[in-house]
Amino acid sequence: MNSSNKTSGISLKYNRKIRIFLFFLFLTTVIWFIVALSKSYVSTTKIKLVYTNLPSNKLLLNKPIDEMEVIIQATGFNLLKYTINPPKIFLSLVESQKKGSKYYLLPNNQINSLKQKLESTSTIVRFLSDTIFVNLGVNISKKVPVNPKLKVNFKLGYNFIEELKISPDSISISGPKSSLDSIDEVITNNLELNEVYENVNVQMQLKTPKWKNIKMLANTVTVTGEVDKFTEGKFIVPVNIINIPKGVKLIPFPKEIEIIYQAGLTNFNSINKNSFSVVFDYLQYQNDTLVRYLSPVIEQKSDLISTLKINPSKIEFLIQK
Repeated sequence: MNSSNKTSGISLKYNRKIRIFLFFLFLTTVIWFIVALSKSYVSTTKIKLVYTNLPSNKLLLNKPIDEMEVIIQATGFNLLKYTINPPKIFLSLVESQKKGSKYYLLPNNQINSLKQKLESTSTIVRFLSDTIFVNLGVNISKKVPVNPKLKVNFKLGYNFIEELKISPDSISISGPKSSLDSIDEVITNNLELNEVYENVNVQMQLKTPKWKNIKMLANTVTVTGEVDKFTEGKFIVPVNIINIPKGVKLIPFPKEIEIIYQAGLTNFNSINKNSFSVVFDYLQYQNDTLVRYLSPVIEQKSDLISTLKINPSKIEFLIQK
């Protein structure tokens, strides 16, 4: 019994010494590790590249490389952090140089300005690649008209009393000249309105050009149009024949024509015989003596009038010399 208790006591003392030894070993290792990581080392690591300060008259045609290896001097702590999460370095495209048709950056020339981008205890010694090629193009701009793809189906008897207004009616686009040369207009997404009887005021989204590297200074346009109920009116006016040579007498059949027009109710009372001018031109016959009829020519029509119909659509005539 006494022998057993004595053996158990020795075992407990031995285990306690082992635990104390392991604790101090662990503590020593940690202290050594901290001391080691606190020291400065020169090592190779990867960094991420971000390009800034693109000149206003240039554009990036292709994405340059976005990471590179560098030789860096930093504490062990920072080197460990950079391995897990590579730092971002901002390279200025203003520093790009040109040889022939190619642009390139010399990142080692920007090292001094990059030091402030890293931890105070870290310094880039040099980039392992001394040249980064960047595909830069000349950025130009021009104005192009907007073409709204709007289809309007009116309620019976209604229509626009004036042309649609687009604001803005043209926009500036910018990009490489080779792409801009083929762009004559910018169109909107398709929109269809049905049973329209009130004024139109819609915002339409511009379609993004399918050309690469093209930027638009606007994304939407506003399209407006005044809508009114239309009614029909008519006037009887004498036939007016122009360009009759001296010594020639022309007798038309009939001597009067009927002008049938459509106009919005709002402006209907403003329409009179002076709102349009319809003539028949003798030169139609003079240029082709086989012609036996003269067709009407609308010389002038008020913007308040939507459509004009002339009855009859042509007249006969008799020439007396």
